[in-house]
Amino acid sequence: MGNKLIFIGPPGAGKTTLRKIFFEGENTKKLLEYALEPTYGEESIILRLPKIHEEIGIFDLAGQENERWLESEERAIFLDTNIILGVMDVTAEIDAIIEFITKILKIRNEVTPSAFVYILLHKIDLISFKKLERLKDEIKFKFIDAKQTKFFFTSLKREFFYQTFSCFLQIIKKSISTEEEGESTAILNVLEENFNLIKIIDEEIIISKEELARKLNKPVAIIDILLRNLEKKGYVKVENVENQKLISLTDEGKNNNKNIYTTLLVFPENITGQISIEEKEVAKKEKYPFIGAFVADKNGKLLFKIENEKDAIKQILMDNFQQEEGIPPLELDLIPMFISALEKFSKELNIRDLVNLELGGTNLKLNVFSYEDFTVTFFMYPDVNIKAVEYEIRGFFDEIFEEYREQLNYSIQSGYLDNLEPIINKCNIWLKELNKKYNNMLISYDLIDMSNAKDLFIKIDELYAKISTKSTITLEKIKKLKVDLMKAMLSNDFDEIKKISKKANEISSNFLF
Repeated sequence: MGNKLIFIGPPGAGKTTLRKIFFEGENTKKLLEYALEPTYGEESIILRLPKIHEEIGIFDLAGQENERWLESEERAIFLDTNIILGVMDVTAEIDAIIEFITKILKIRNEVTPSAFVYILLHKIDLISFKKLERLKDEIKFKFIDAKQTKFFFTSLKREFFYQTFSCFLQIIKKSISTEEEGESTAILNVLEENFNLIKIIDEEIIISKEELARKLNKPVAIIDILLRNLEKKGYVKVENVENQKLISLTDEGKNNNKNIYTTLLVFPENITGQISIEEKEVAKKEKYPFIGAFVADKNGKLLFKIENEKDAIKQILMDNFQQEEGIPPLELDLIPMFISALEKFSKELNIRDLVNLELGGTNLKLNVFSYEDFTVTFFMYPDVNIKAVEYEIRGFFDEIFEEYREQLNYSIQSGYLDNLEPIINKCNIWLKELNKKYNNMLISYDLIDMSNAKDLFIKIDELYAKISTKSTITLEKIKKLKVDLMKAMLSNDFDEIKKISKKANEISSNFLF
């Protein structure tokens, strides 16, 4: 075997999912919706690249058996490895991340010193920007002298997908023993150029061939070759409009999810979750979409509640709870205990944790956010789209648990909860701001429902009427937005409608009316 790449990392970090998406061409959305079975032992595949007369042996080592791979005689599996690909979950403790990276570098230095090490700090969508920047600084400081080592920060969420794909382009190019001007190098360069071209078209909606050449810093003749190949595959559309060749992605181009190395391109799937047709009708009418939250320790002991109004959670529950004779009253404090028991049970079933567990009913919905030492259970109306503010919620409680760790630990150990009043006040103020932000997002199209979509269609029509007919490319962009908006409305694709809204606002902001 000419080339050898090994995936290694803690269990649950995402190794197998990344392997299946970027080396086996499996569907991104389905892999993220359904948890994969843990890998046992090692799984291996042979990757054969089109028109490249080399094979890459890819080995995926079970995270549950890292002691075996790193500290026993079976570390010999790293012999003759070209690439070691370490995958870490960024939500883990920084000390644990650094310790594992150190072990990987030690194995490389002792067993296969010529290998190149790529470390993927994965799932960056699950941490706050502040925490991510701090992690980057610590990693850079700790491993500043590491040779033949590169760090990537990745996620499979739509907003980070191009970034992650670019990382795997670098890895695959490094994985094969190409010569300076060999055929393999040329093929991989075409792959990279296709990727860059598609990314720009996707961002611009519609673009002239000359502008595309300028943005890619390539001769128009090269752009012609790339476009002919992609047009033949049915991924791009080239139209003549007023003596200009305008390029846009086809529906096939937007949604293609085949193997990136056999088709020489890939497109991100819509993986952020759709909003139902009736979504947010009630939320628009309610003053507070998010009713409140329970914060508890890992054993289910309730530490404090945050609410918009005193006893808001209890009131909502009692309004919808029919008390029957002989049935004891509803004890709200038991809810965190139930969540804790469910989380412990999930570990017995090899579920890593209950991140974003959602329980819904006709009158109320709750989401559970799991942290190392705490759980936060959010109560909201059933049509609220928590995904829109999930990143902000996680970031806020990351900071709360870090800033007030000493007070919280004291309360857990002593049972004395009065010292948590300042934290509760801070959380209550934040919750009111969160509700205000959510309602503003509804108004500003950051959240979309079908009535918003109809208003948006009218807005795009008005925008078209206001722009000078001399702005051919801009007008074509607006036409295409209208077509895409109609398709999205027919398929209830609210994430696509949201994307179209943002692009319409960007176009509008470039013109003064």
